[in-house]
Amino acid sequence: MFSLSPTATHEAASLLESLIAISSENPPGGEDKIIGFIADEVLSTLGIPSTRVPLEPGRSSLIARIPGRDPGSVVFCGHVDTVRSEPSQWQTNPLLPDRQGERIVGLGAADMKGGIAAMLHIFRELTEREFIPSKSIVLALTADEERSYRGAATLASSGLLDDAELVVIAEPTAGRAYTGQKGELWIRARFRGQEAHGSMPDTGANAIVPAARLCIELQDEAKRFPIIPGCGRTSLNIGEFHGGRQINIVPDRASVSLDVRIVQPEDRDRFIQVTRSLGTSIAQASGTQFDLEIVNDKAPITSDANHAMVQTFLHAAAAVHGGPIEPSVVPYSTDAVEIIPRLNVPLIVYGPGSIEQAHQPDEYLEIESLKKAMEVFARFLGSFDSQPGSFDAGR
Repeated sequence: MFSLSPTATHEAASLLESLIAISSENPPGGEDKIIGFIADEVLSTLGIPSTRVPLEPGRSSLIARIPGRDPGSVVFCGHVDTVRSEPSQWQTNPLLPDRQGERIVGLGAADMKGGIAAMLHIFRELTEREFIPSKSIVLALTADEERSYRGAATLASSGLLDDAELVVIAEPTAGRAYTGQKGELWIRARFRGQEAHGSMPDTGANAIVPAARLCIELQDEAKRFPIIPGCGRTSLNIGEFHGGRQINIVPDRASVSLDVRIVQPEDRDRFIQVTRSLGTSIAQASGTQFDLEIVNDKAPITSDANHAMVQTFLHAAAAVHGGPIEPSVVPYSTDAVEIIPRLNVPLIVYGPGSIEQAHQPDEYLEIESLKKAMEVFARFLGSFDSQPGSFDAGR
């Protein structure tokens, strides 16, 4: 069996504070600084070699591995970049970790430097106890997750993960282990009208009005998608709206950016069709022209719930948190969109903190959630039997 040391929570919390203090806001990225700290100040001191996978100048991802007795590996994955902060909206300095009772406040505390700290400390405990699992344990830390998953794509295509049998992504999940994620479909819908003097709007064709009408009708359409057990409903967020260039000119152009989270492949085609049909009809009625562009298209991911490692992880999470073990998916997207299709292995999304804290001012992580996440990781890894070639599915 593998269990945590008495000082694990304290050490992981201190490590999280160190990670928060290293800026990795994206844009611009600059992940090399935090990757360098992890490679040189954490992994190297443990005698764990690591490989940096470049993305572009000043930006790279990292792979480290604890070899197992037999072929195959379990990949623990997380991104080191954060969104940009708005310091004026924070009560504290977002880049100075602030311990407030049993919370650690700071940019990336939940999303997802808490998950990084938990995984790194598990690597420390494995190494210091000379625990040798039957499968290799791989740490994969990525750049550019918050923008376009390019770091994950470079890792997936590097060949360094090719022996993976399971990928665990330590995004914040509030104590629940998930076996997949919704797809991510981004659509840019555009209307083109005719400019005219603002005092004579009837002589032009206002592009903003039909764009606004499309938003309203799509909101209603999104509510008609079916709820799929364990997956929820395909959702719509109208993320951006642009139009017009001057208050006294009838706007000839407007664009709307739609963020659609897909639960099943057929919903993707349906949403595109509905958007195209509504946009065309609204454009014809308003004397404008309509077109759409798909700018991001990632399929939903669901794992085989009967896979031995998936079952083991679900049972480990349920044992620590007392929650359900039924398969379900997270509503957001992760680096899995670039990794899982290339490796074709099961996915678990589980980590400390809550996604509700992500991208928020005064973002924080409960230290207790850090402790429980490490307990889940330890319980899961403890299912690797000490005998070569065996894996206890925990049933």
